[in-house]
Amino acid sequence: MAIDLARGITAADRAFRAGAEKYGRAGNAGCFQFTEAPVGLIGFGDLGRALRALLVPFRNPVAVYDPWLPDELIRSHDCQPAPLDEILSTAKVVFVLASVTTTNQGFLGKRELGMLQSGSVLLLMSRAAVVDFPELVRQAKSGRIKAAIDVFPEEPVPAGDPVRDVAGDNLLLSAHRTGGMPEAMHLIGRMTVADAELILRGLPPQLCRRADPAVASRLRSKPVGLSRPS
Repeated sequence: MAIDLARGITAADRAFRAGAEKYGRAGNAGCFQFTEAPVGLIGFGDLGRALRALLVPFRNPVAVYDPWLPDELIRSHDCQPAPLDEILSTAKVVFVLASVTTTNQGFLGKRELGMLQSGSVLLLMSRAAVVDFPELVRQAKSGRIKAAIDVFPEEPVPAGDPVRDVAGDNLLLSAHRTGGMPEAMHLIGRMTVADAELILRGLPPQLCRRADPAVASRLRSKPVGLSRPS
């Protein structure tokens, strides 16, 4: 999705099908090269670290904001720890991968989103509650930034939700598909079975995440599909 928005892939496809395609330099107006573009990661848990590995071939300088982690751990993944405002104002591509806690709901608000560079790309991939969602949609609708959204405040998204009406090519939408690949589900099954076998042998599990009470008590999440009466 980041490469799509940087290079205007979906936008070019739409234009071509409408008979309005442009060629060469004109067809790349508003685009930028993803390779070596400064990337910012907001949140550096399992998702952020997996993404970091995927970025290596693109040679992106990567800055990370995650107040739950020490700088040394971030540096060990060849990333630069940075304040939130610095990431928002300097990164060309920003991935929002933070979990929702009791203290960070809506922490990416109008001020923060307004710090993004004109023409930059923001990808909301983990939990919608960390962002002022209506403001994010407004920013993308204005054309000032480009955004990709895979998670929403209410899922399934209501038929009349304003996010569906944003015209233009600055907003790329996906119905909470990240992580839902069949291969990922099969991997979860294999991990669960492997750990269950260890437990039955009197050994501690090794593959599945073990809950940390100090962390779990601060996390917040809304179950998908339970936000509206059926």
